[in-house]
Amino acid sequence: MATDLFVREYGRPARDAPAILILHGAVESGACYANAVARWGDDYCIVAPDARGHGDSPSRLPEHDNVPSTDVMVQDAIDILEDLLASSGRKTIIVGHSMGARIAAFVAADAPHLIAGVVLEDPPWWVPEDGPNPWLSVEQTTPDPFDFRDTATVDELVEMQRAQNPHWAESELRPLAEAMKAVDTDFMERRLHEKRRIWTPTARQITVGPAGVPALLITGSGDVIVDKHSRERLMAVAPGFDIVVIEGAHHCIRRDKPDEYHRHVDAFLRENAPAVGTVTPR
Repeated sequence: MATDLFVREYGRPARDAPAILILHGAVESGACYANAVARWGDDYCIVAPDARGHGDSPSRLPEHDNVPSTDVMVQDAIDILEDLLASSGRKTIIVGHSMGARIAAFVAADAPHLIAGVVLEDPPWWVPEDGPNPWLSVEQTTPDPFDFRDTATVDELVEMQRAQNPHWAESELRPLAEAMKAVDTDFMERRLHEKRRIWTPTARQITVGPAGVPALLITGSGDVIVDKHSRERLMAVAPGFDIVVIEGAHHCIRRDKPDEYHRHVDAFLRENAPAVGTVTPR
């Protein structure tokens, strides 16, 4: 692929099956979707890059000077989608979580011609939308294993995750710990302090008009970003969104409630994945 990101490919070849582009959350990597890959691998081509500044991917390059990190990451995803369209002739479905969902939303708004549908798992769509990044003032109620990345071993980080989230799939704990150790914290810090793109025009652009794409937003009833207030704001500006709230799930909905997550997301994939043999007009 024409990208400098580290990209994992799972499942079937893109020429033989619909493609899913996974965009992971902050301080994670493309390896952190093992449970989902096991469920989707028989039916889809799964492309899972490490985001810039994460995993085995490079961080910002000299040519990125004066370019917001969000814009760099959006272009990274578009580059991969263009390669997938060129190789398969079909659009791709994007599945993103948190930071990855935010990037997925901007990609869906900016390049709908490349996308068959978009799944956003608890994107950082805060209300109010402007001012300092709300994430910087969030109070943690439990210790975050990421805070110990500099002093803890991978095995110790795995044990912390297991103790805090005993219901999470075991196959995802080690990739999560390894990703925490690999992230470029300078990149993350810069991204958090950059001027944010307002999300409501993006949400409206995704679903409204002839270029709109099918969109599913999935969140939970627990400690999430897209709470009732944000959902009401979303429905006011972009009623075309399909919104699912999973009872008892927190920010990592897929890991907290995998069966409920996959019930909705897998149905969305089946409904919107381009049939093999169809070719997207260019």
